[in-house]
Amino acid sequence: MNLERHFSDRARRMSPLAIRDILRRGDQPDIIPFIAGQPVPGLFPLRPLGQLAHQLQDVEALQYGNSEGKRPLRDRIAERIPAASGERTLIISGSQQALDLTAKLFIMPGDKVAVAEPTYSGAISTFQVYGAQLLGVACDDEGMVPQALEQALAQGAKLIYAIPNFMNPTGVDMSLARRQAVVDLARQYDVVVLEDDPYGALRFDGDPKPNLLELAPERVIYASTFSKTLAPGLRLAWLVAPDWAWEKLVIGKQTADLQSPTYLQQLVYELLEDDFLERQISQLCAYYRQQRDWLLAAMDAHFPAGARYGRPAGGMFVWCELPPHLNATALLEEALAQKVAYMPGAAFYPNGGGDHTLRLSFTLATAAQMEVGAARLGRIFGKKS
Repeated sequence: MNLERHFSDRARRMSPLAIRDILRRGDQPDIIPFIAGQPVPGLFPLRPLGQLAHQLQDVEALQYGNSEGKRPLRDRIAERIPAASGERTLIISGSQQALDLTAKLFIMPGDKVAVAEPTYSGAISTFQVYGAQLLGVACDDEGMVPQALEQALAQGAKLIYAIPNFMNPTGVDMSLARRQAVVDLARQYDVVVLEDDPYGALRFDGDPKPNLLELAPERVIYASTFSKTLAPGLRLAWLVAPDWAWEKLVIGKQTADLQSPTYLQQLVYELLEDDFLERQISQLCAYYRQQRDWLLAAMDAHFPAGARYGRPAGGMFVWCELPPHLNATALLEEALAQKVAYMPGAAFYPNGGGDHTLRLSFTLATAAQMEVGAARLGRIFGKKS
């Protein structure tokens, strides 16, 4: 018997996320947690959600809803996003679903997609399942390099995937000039842009910059989520789409899971009254700013001179480049043996490379853990330099 022979070509392209095994090995209670991009549980709005759940007696919240999502929640979300409207805001089940829906709409096997190099590993996996050829676009401290993006578009990329605000994994906040260059090139080559914005609300320093949606609403599909500001277990996110893509995205949502949970939509809608989200975000930013500063201070004290890293203005990550002869993937084994976990940067490169890079999350570790963890990593990296 060989029933696996009946798998579709798409199923045969499915493979576990490269980071899944690393996350599993690093998710141990005695390991210093620099590894996962998880929000801090201590700031989840557990009590307000519990109180609202106790008070929510509306039977309609337990009924089927429409695929677009509850209109009052969509309107409330759109109020916060320039160039968005509730009418064209779709409630989805986590922003990962935005990647899947967009890939479902636009990618045929062999199609080319322009992605930052490095970029979010979940996007790499999703696009590859649909058969995309990923064209890596070089990045620097300002974001995607326009010349590299144009080269990918000239090679036939039909979709640009971008994380302008505090990119995962690098934490880079794309400059306004680079944002404008992305949309200008998208117009020049007449392609679609998927803007993934899970971290935009978590800005510690500087002023917000326009989202790509605001700069080119006619061709940008914008996705964001409550996972980083409220709680990831809610699995509620949204995308904003131009008129021409709206109906197909709604149909894609219908075929995927019919709708996102009505009850949770109502619960979050109630939670967003009275500026709750603004207060929650302010609290998160204050906490994460301090966490970032503690991690950078520990790295400054202990990392070898050849290590390069920046000071992210928001988000959850510090990106580090070691001297080129060091292999962060290979050195992870020694780090885990010393009870420290980080994410090797190679997992974020769609076409290989990045062996000398790593991503450090500053959300979960305590200040004391950061000091100890950075010291241990500094010794590991330093003795190999």
